[in-house]
Amino acid sequence: MFTIRYPSTSAFLGASVLSRRSFSRTSSRSLAALVNGFKPAEEPLHLGVDDGYGFARINTGDTLGQHDRFSIVRRLGWGMYSSTWLAKDHQDEKHVAVKVLTGFATRLAHEGLTPELDVLRKLSSSPHGAEPKEGHCLSLHDNFIHPGRADTGPHLCLVTDVFGGDVEHLKRIYARNGFPLSLAKRILHHTLMGLATMHQEGIVHTDLKHDNILFDGGNADFGSVDPLPVPSVNEALDRTFVIADFGNAQFVGKPTFDEITAEALRAPETLLRGPWDEKVDIWTFGCLAFEFICGRQLFKKRSYSEHLLDTVGGHLWRMQCFTDEKFDAEQLKNSELAYTYFDSSCQLKSRPPLFSHTVSKILANFNILDSEQLSTTASFLHRCLRLDPRNRASAEELLDDPFWEDVHDGVSVAGA
Repeated sequence: MFTIRYPSTSAFLGASVLSRRSFSRTSSRSLAALVNGFKPAEEPLHLGVDDGYGFARINTGDTLGQHDRFSIVRRLGWGMYSSTWLAKDHQDEKHVAVKVLTGFATRLAHEGLTPELDVLRKLSSSPHGAEPKEGHCLSLHDNFIHPGRADTGPHLCLVTDVFGGDVEHLKRIYARNGFPLSLAKRILHHTLMGLATMHQEGIVHTDLKHDNILFDGGNADFGSVDPLPVPSVNEALDRTFVIADFGNAQFVGKPTFDEITAEALRAPETLLRGPWDEKVDIWTFGCLAFEFICGRQLFKKRSYSEHLLDTVGGHLWRMQCFTDEKFDAEQLKNSELAYTYFDSSCQLKSRPPLFSHTVSKILANFNILDSEQLSTTASFLHRCLRLDPRNRASAEELLDDPFWEDVHDGVSVAGA
């Protein structure tokens, strides 16, 4: 039995509360896009800061920063609330990446709702933070405010190393049916080391995914006008992978909003709107590990009308089936949505059939791992994918898992 904790106005911030906090004039559409990851087909340059955007108007050849330190070479890409540019650093005589936040995102940062700058500063001052190859997290070289225009507002600019690409690029070419195991393990090992670095500093990423894991450029010519080539599998096995994009990162115990993580990668406590900490990253990491190895998402957003389950209820149901676990009263009593989906005996109200379809069985169905690999991989994933975050292994604990026994710096010595 458990006692339902009914929703309170302070328990879950969400997009609407975030809007009430600071930006009552901001459209709910753009604000929802900010926290849910929606991205228009084209960069909405026509929408200003009061519309929830305000992209900086930057062109090749422009100079930014104090004493015109950075000369823009070309645009590298753009996201929901920033654009990233390749620039020449005239002080250090090297190429760098300059992430230019939109006016709206800069306003969020100024209000303390998105502590990306503070996160990067803390990571960069950590024992391994100054060297991404050691800490496996992006490090900050400089920051400044670009004045922008009246309709876009000022723009916070973050200067970091420039990288050769992200795991999403590799996935499109090499991972339709999963990465080769040796490459999957290298990416995962480096990513886990990055999580360990972050979590030791009290930082939760909350948005770990393919395009937020970068790899170094090797011997690439960053000054070339041509796009950087995607490395081969063998070349990728020599690259260093780092965690990037801390725009949604938060400090443990100091959440500014709770609508976190891409839907398919959300941890149970996030779906239930319960208290959360760095263990949400571990659940996400486990889902990504499965996907890197198998080439398929473990969870997909869908409802099950035959069992009277909406998308969230269906997700919670599949979590129980895939982990072969049940939610307990202690976790549910502290979760805002417990009453919506569970009865007082900790059962889903619609009583869908609970069958054992564990990750181990799913892995076996792909027929891509031998018996020993299957055993160690399934055991490793089980340590990541526990319903109760208190039972989930930490990043440090996972680094000592037998899953890495045949791995040197993330590469299988057997060439698996």
